[in-house]
Amino acid sequence: MTPAEERDAGNPAARQLLRRLLGERAAEFTADVVHGDPGPDWYEVDAGPGGVTLRGSSGVAVASALRWYLRTACGTQVTWDAPVPRLPDRLPHTGTTARTTSPYRHRYHFNVCTFGYTTAFWDWSRWERHIDWMALHGVTTPLAMTGLEAAWQRALLRVGLDDEGARRFLGGPAYLPWNWLASLDGWCGPLPQSWIDGHVDLALRILDRERALGMRPVLQGFSGHLPRELIADRGARSTTLSWWDFEVGVLDPRAPLFEEFGTALLTEQTKLFGTDHLYAADPFIETTPPVSDPAGLARVARAVHGVLTAVDDRATWVLQAWPFSYRSRYWTPERTRAFLDAIPDDGLLVLDLWAEHRPVWRRTDGYRGRPWVWCMLHSLGGRPGLYGKLDEIATGPARAAADARGRSLSGIGASMEAFGGDPVLYELLADVAWQGAVDDVRAWLRTWTRARYGRATPGLLRAWELLHDSVYTARGPGPPGSVVIGRPTLRGDLRHELPVHLSDPPSPDVPPGLAEAWTLLAGEATDQDSAGPLGRDLCDVTAQVLTHVACERQWRAADAALARDADRFHRAADELLATVEDLDTLLATRPEYRLDAWLADARGWATTPAEADLYEAGARRLLTLWGHTRSTLHDYSGRHWAGLVRTFHLPRWRSWCEHITRAMETGSPYRAEEFEASLLAQEERWAAGRSRTTAPGPDTAGETLDVVRTLMPRYRAARR
Repeated sequence: MTPAEERDAGNPAARQLLRRLLGERAAEFTADVVHGDPGPDWYEVDAGPGGVTLRGSSGVAVASALRWYLRTACGTQVTWDAPVPRLPDRLPHTGTTARTTSPYRHRYHFNVCTFGYTTAFWDWSRWERHIDWMALHGVTTPLAMTGLEAAWQRALLRVGLDDEGARRFLGGPAYLPWNWLASLDGWCGPLPQSWIDGHVDLALRILDRERALGMRPVLQGFSGHLPRELIADRGARSTTLSWWDFEVGVLDPRAPLFEEFGTALLTEQTKLFGTDHLYAADPFIETTPPVSDPAGLARVARAVHGVLTAVDDRATWVLQAWPFSYRSRYWTPERTRAFLDAIPDDGLLVLDLWAEHRPVWRRTDGYRGRPWVWCMLHSLGGRPGLYGKLDEIATGPARAAADARGRSLSGIGASMEAFGGDPVLYELLADVAWQGAVDDVRAWLRTWTRARYGRATPGLLRAWELLHDSVYTARGPGPPGSVVIGRPTLRGDLRHELPVHLSDPPSPDVPPGLAEAWTLLAGEATDQDSAGPLGRDLCDVTAQVLTHVACERQWRAADAALARDADRFHRAADELLATVEDLDTLLATRPEYRLDAWLADARGWATTPAEADLYEAGARRLLTLWGHTRSTLHDYSGRHWAGLVRTFHLPRWRSWCEHITRAMETGSPYRAEEFEASLLAQEERWAAGRSRTTAPGPDTAGETLDVVRTLMPRYRAARR
């Protein structure tokens, strides 16, 4: 066995990652994990005539070395929409590179909500691909929520709840994340035993792979949320907390059941899944604490941390800083200080969840010196639209570390509620995670363009300059609100209702830079590009243009309806419906944007027809009604997905047009309450619908360019 083969044999996880990503070409690479170095993570590359040696302090570091070599030397990369790199026939010789050392101990990934909005129904093959992606992008500290319902079930049974009550409390699989956040329970359940058993196996595979690559997964702590029937049976002191349309029971930290159940949960979780001594717990993620005095908040903090250390004396509590921003009026400096100071300095890691837009570290004195992680939130609920803050991501963490208040910064991460879009943001974030900062974003985008498309023509480079200036230098909290997923109304000005998620206001005007980038991308694309990254980007830019056009047409239709101008209304309404139909046609060309795949994944976990229907019910509801029929979370996770646009959003707008037409024909007023009732019934019928049990057919991604070429003349003409 050669020295290179010996190094490979000693690092099977890294070597297997190379084989999965590179196939037969993996034989040209050597993975060399150098164990025993207690310092910061590092990697280096040695590429010569004998092959490419990827050397680093962990499997993650070796994978990051591969990512650097692929992009820098080979002009290719692995993103979540382009998982297969394009290797040249002969690998470039770069010699031995300087060692790259990350300034961050923690490179965090995920949000609790991601396990509902994106990964809820993933199987092992999908998880395996994403874990490889995480390793390539330097992730060391992933949140790991999959399968934890098994530990909850065991702990609930251990403290006296019956099995039916435990599974009823857990609720449906799409909504488990909000149970873990103490926001709701029992919604769209009960949880079948087959789901619990199957996800224990899946969780073990996920954790084993993450750990083998050198990651330290974050498991779950306990913050006091329990079934109200159990609380009542035990006569435990508690309170009821409200979150949007839901209420949950939360124990008083002084109740003996708090420590009893918390230690039972952590004990069962450790038996099942082991531990890396990191635990996520969020007592008041979006709720107002039931106490007002700082001493009461300190009690809660000590109780949560005490449960962790009672089971694991090396425990670190991973806390999302979201409440300090979301309920900023409640979290005064005195209350925040009391809560944080109740936890030992080395017992807490704080996630500044929306640091690229609304950072909390500045007004909390860097979390009182506790280690914290600068996070890019980016996506709330998976809302549609191109959006991001490239310049802030590039330098924001470094500026925070240089600030006296940010001196305890120890990590960087992505805390998106959903993902799959805007891959440019995550590629830049991965570079910042290793380099500390990217000083010249425009130069970086030139490298990105070449790796993205395999070429960097003047037209493609100009398109990305324009996208940077128009949609990726955003100031607001999100992309412009989509009229398509907005809920029609006959109240007020007849313009659509915005979902509760944070976004910029809807805009009827296509930004000139976006329009020019659209033309450039379409002009550069070939038939061979259609199914790849350029086709994906062209689809996204086209969809963004259609979103603005739909807004203009809906506003024009609403104004005509208010003026009782039937001819003008019908013209605008017909154009609005045509735009929504065109959007669905466009989206159907991309495998990333298909409702049938989401529903098939949900049903695929079932062992009986009843389970399949239960899983699909939750999958449908999460994207539409979210909660109860009149839920204020309505459309929070609305998506531009083929099938969803055609069968849910388009019929809503057709109904709106029909109600207005009838009212104008009869001379009657617009009956808002009658329309609302009919719309709610229509939405509930959709949520109760069931798809075929077969998986979706072959995708039609190769048709993207054809559809764009058909739409482009029509919509460029409409903008003149």
